[in-house]
Amino acid sequence: MDIEIKDIYAGKPDAKDEIDSEGLSSFLENYIMPENFNLTSLVKGNYYFITGYKGTGKTALLYYVDDYIKQQDAQTCSSFVFFKGDYSNLQKQELELLSKRLTSAISIGNDVILEGQDFEYIWRWLFYQRIIEDNKDYNYGIYRKDDKWDLFEKTINKISAEKKKKLLSIPAKVTLSMPYVDPIQQAKIEPKAELDFSAAKVQESKNYRTFVQIIDLADELFGQLRRTDIPYYIFVDELEAYYGEEKVFKRDLRLIRDLIFTVKKINSVFVKDKKTTTKVICSVRTEIINAINRFIVTKELNKVTSGYEVPLIWDYTNTNSFEHPILKILLKRIEYAEKRNGGLLNEKELIKKWFPEKINGSEPSNYLLNNSWCKPRDMVRLILAAQNCLGSTNSCFSQATIDFCHKKYSTDSLVEIKEEMRALYSPEEITLIIGCLTGFRASFTFAELRKHIDRYYKNSILETRLNAILDDLYRLGIIGNFSPISRSFRWQHKGDDGLVLSDEWQIMIHVALQNALSVNRKHDRASKLKGDNSNLHVGDLVTIKIVNIVPNFAIARIEKFGCNGSIHISQLSKQFNKTVDEVVSVGEIRKARILGYDEVHDKWQLTLKEM
Repeated sequence: MDIEIKDIYAGKPDAKDEIDSEGLSSFLENYIMPENFNLTSLVKGNYYFITGYKGTGKTALLYYVDDYIKQQDAQTCSSFVFFKGDYSNLQKQELELLSKRLTSAISIGNDVILEGQDFEYIWRWLFYQRIIEDNKDYNYGIYRKDDKWDLFEKTINKISAEKKKKLLSIPAKVTLSMPYVDPIQQAKIEPKAELDFSAAKVQESKNYRTFVQIIDLADELFGQLRRTDIPYYIFVDELEAYYGEEKVFKRDLRLIRDLIFTVKKINSVFVKDKKTTTKVICSVRTEIINAINRFIVTKELNKVTSGYEVPLIWDYTNTNSFEHPILKILLKRIEYAEKRNGGLLNEKELIKKWFPEKINGSEPSNYLLNNSWCKPRDMVRLILAAQNCLGSTNSCFSQATIDFCHKKYSTDSLVEIKEEMRALYSPEEITLIIGCLTGFRASFTFAELRKHIDRYYKNSILETRLNAILDDLYRLGIIGNFSPISRSFRWQHKGDDGLVLSDEWQIMIHVALQNALSVNRKHDRASKLKGDNSNLHVGDLVTIKIVNIVPNFAIARIEKFGCNGSIHISQLSKQFNKTVDEVVSVGEIRKARILGYDEVHDKWQLTLKEM
């Protein structure tokens, strides 16, 4: 019996949730790593940051690396730390069955703001706590329990706070033990002092300086600890910050910034021991780096990440076939379902069975890639959308199946991107920006967008910060560029850096989002003919400005209506001309007559012959 779409292993958009619900073995069996990723540099080399946009599979890669290093050495100890992660909701059974994996989450109370700029000492305190706990849980198999270890542990324990198992917490207050020798009794006294992290100007206080002195001493002792020969990895994940309350948002960005610096500092200590592999590996979202660069003092963060990062990139611009690694993910999950049903199809047979010759007039591989951002999460979203529509009982991704799931896939994609926007904009600003694009156009010029904003969104951030917003939307993949002249496209996820604002390049909403935003090319053509340009008719005389000259064409702007037109060299004058610039030049103002509308290139056809 043929398997159906609902039988395909879909997984979850988030790798942690996938392991929670489906189990680690199923996750690993379906995992694919991009061929261009340098795994050796990450595991054995001097690199320790995994960078990439949301949905590129950074969390999944951490779990894969964890399994990989244990395959290389079964004694390896690994520890996962989730930044502000709600780990309590996971079913821990699967993780606990796997030997030598330890887990914890970072907890920060909203009252801990720390108006100052430095969290690095607090982070080192938390990491040292984690290392101490890991060594204890591993029966002191990571660091030897000798006098140096005992002194290191005792030093860290001078800073005490309420502790919960598997939770590293930045509390509002900690207690410091500050020993001194009584000159009369010649005895060591340990008075207690309270350090309130939520207090104003706390970093200028005497107790904070004591806290710093304790960590400085721990730093010195940490470099003297004796390692065993067991490899030890700490994985740090889920570095999130959302634009809500401004103080908390900027605090979280500073926390992440200083966490990255702390990872580098600790790794610089680890690397001195060449005999045994010890490393902190940290995943970093590109959007969060962008937010840090925009909203807070960076402390030259880019130098740290760029020198030690391994980017997780899935874009292969040289292929649109099923050889693309993103499509390999989809095929692998289909193959997994076939195998469980007793099927033994090769890749070519799988493609022939599961995909039609054309989807909406395009090759299936082209269609699927054009409706994605070259991220693993896109394929997971596609399978889940198909499993939750009328096509779930179909035995292939037919045209009908795609039609059934297209709306849900588009809507889910928009929800995901709005989540990414939360690192840059408030909820109200996100609603405003998405609202501006909804029902507008699938592709449009910068001038048309400005006119739309002037009419409906005057005095908003769309008017005052439009260029910066467009740059963000381009990086996030909401918009790209389309050239009606060359019929070519530009997208961030395909390696094209920066949005182009010019008369030759239109702005285009990603095809996967057009359904959710209620825009399409047919609507655009109707808008051109009946909307803003409804007063333009064939035969009308208009004032134009020549904005560009390309082979055999002059590109013009119809001044009063703010729309584009083109004049073929044969329509420049009644006599023969070898080149366009024999008759017109850029910047020249002329009168022209309308011949018609070119729907293919979204331009009015003009003539100068009758002038």
